[in-house]
Amino acid sequence: MTPLTKRILFFIILIVLLFAPVTAMICHWVPRDPIVNVSVMLGFIGLALAGIQLVPIGKMRWLADALNMDRVYGEHHNYSLLAIGLVLSHPLILIITQKVYRTNWVLWAGWIGLAGLVLIGFTSALRKELKIGYVSWLTLHNLLTLTILVFGMWHMFAVNYYMQFPLVRWVWIAEIAVWVLLTVYIRFISPIRVSKSPYKVESVEAQPNSVYTLNLVPDGHEGIPFKAGQIAWISTGASSFVISRNPFSYSGSDQAQGGKLRFSIKEVGDFTFSVKDLKLGDRVYVDGPYGAFDLENPETKDGLVMVAGGIGLAPILSLLKTLGDTGDQRPLYLFYGDFSEKTQLYREELNEALERTNLKKLVIVFEKPGDEEYPHKGYITDKIMEANLPDNYKALYYFVCGPPGLVAAMHRNFKALDVSPKRIHIENYEMA
Repeated sequence: MTPLTKRILFFIILIVLLFAPVTAMICHWVPRDPIVNVSVMLGFIGLALAGIQLVPIGKMRWLADALNMDRVYGEHHNYSLLAIGLVLSHPLILIITQKVYRTNWVLWAGWIGLAGLVLIGFTSALRKELKIGYVSWLTLHNLLTLTILVFGMWHMFAVNYYMQFPLVRWVWIAEIAVWVLLTVYIRFISPIRVSKSPYKVESVEAQPNSVYTLNLVPDGHEGIPFKAGQIAWISTGASSFVISRNPFSYSGSDQAQGGKLRFSIKEVGDFTFSVKDLKLGDRVYVDGPYGAFDLENPETKDGLVMVAGGIGLAPILSLLKTLGDTGDQRPLYLFYGDFSEKTQLYREELNEALERTNLKKLVIVFEKPGDEEYPHKGYITDKIMEANLPDNYKALYYFVCGPPGLVAAMHRNFKALDVSPKRIHIENYEMA
């Protein structure tokens, strides 16, 4: 099945899950106060939307080559906030229009489920401001998800407004079954699968600016193939059953012998601070690959423009090494931004790419270079790009990876350069 077919099927399933409850409701429309019916409909859609957010975060291998993971996570956050708004509108409408103030265990269950949903949104949006570690946040996220499921369903079934109808009731039972199965897959089936193909540490190499290169070799298997530009979730320890894994781009060639893998990881918190302490032979679990980027995409054949900020260089190194190993001679252009010469990453590998690939332009922009005469100061702008790209730059394909600031700037640059969004692939290095 092609990636396009998978995407179409994926979205069809999501649409069915989203609108099945409200469709069943319409089939048994109760001719009462229309405002009450509208509030119930919004609550149904909101709760269904909240439930299906488990689907994109499930990391299903079947969809690994069909979805842009950065876009999936961005939409996951946005739709989660929309779900909160829709569910919240249900009690607010009833309070404002129906003067529903009385309390009982049925209503309290609804409020507890709603509070769980609001807390998920609040702690997700302000996690860094609240200084909540990722593992702590994920643990809280899981507990709140369970709270929503238990108390939200208790409220709906106990109110028995539309749930009195068998069709509506069975549709919601089916929705709950999907959520439970996805949870079982995420927490049990996926770790079991990952545990069957462990890796071990071959070496950890220090780079400038608290970046470490993690080299892995298969432990008792031939290795798991991937494509340059993809990502994987990794974890360490004695077991693959962990609260969270951490997403990183492959930074080595997908042609590496012996199934070897390489990741380039910057210390930013939680798991990343432990990478430098890994020892030779330590076990690492790799859940991947994921991501839809493919160098075999015909749209990339006329030329590839790569833009990186800081550690966003990692997947681009994978692209360069792979193209060098395969002798691919498509024209390449690389714009790389960093703070200064002291923080520049993988200087020798970039110079090596000039010899091994058809890298026509390597433009390194430093925010504050030590050399006052350095030609490219500040940030990667549309003017710098236009001055170093060929006349047919609109026909080239663009791969961008970096922090949110760089991604936002590149959106402005592409608009100024009139580059079609269809020819742009973006990886935000804070997607999770």
